[in-house]
Amino acid sequence: MHQILGVALQRNPLFQSVALPKVIFPPTLSRYSDGMTYGNHVDAAIMGNMRVDISITVFLNDPDSYDGGALTLESGAGEQIVKLPPGHAVVYPTGMFHRVSPVTRGERLAAVTWIQSAVRSADQRAVLHDLRTAIDQLNDVETIPLLVKTHANLLRMWTDI
Repeated sequence: MHQILGVALQRNPLFQSVALPKVIFPPTLSRYSDGMTYGNHVDAAIMGNMRVDISITVFLNDPDSYDGGALTLESGAGEQIVKLPPGHAVVYPTGMFHRVSPVTRGERLAAVTWIQSAVRSADQRAVLHDLRTAIDQLNDVETIPLLVKTHANLLRMWTDI
């Protein structure tokens, strides 16, 4: 499973732009059946000898096959409730409070993994992702090279490899 998930994450340009992964921790399969839940928590800051910056939950089964089991993320903007189709994932800061609501019917299957980003700061990763998105959407051939240079120089300043 680790290899399949790793390859999928490496091939996903949106994930690469958002996470800037340096290390991907081996995934864990989570299975919640009737009555199971996981209370409000943040994930560990260090796993083994790895700093953990980003958490990922990959949903593995059809959300209609179980009731409850939603992932709730807490942020300054309020709660976000996430329950996605199989193969879809949610990426969130490891230090963000989150929980899994009780499963009331069926079984919820997910793979969870954690990332050490090459860029420690979530704010810096957001700037780099926004700049990469702007570059990809821009059609101005004179401006693109300057933005690519800026993106590369910010990566050089902020990357911890």
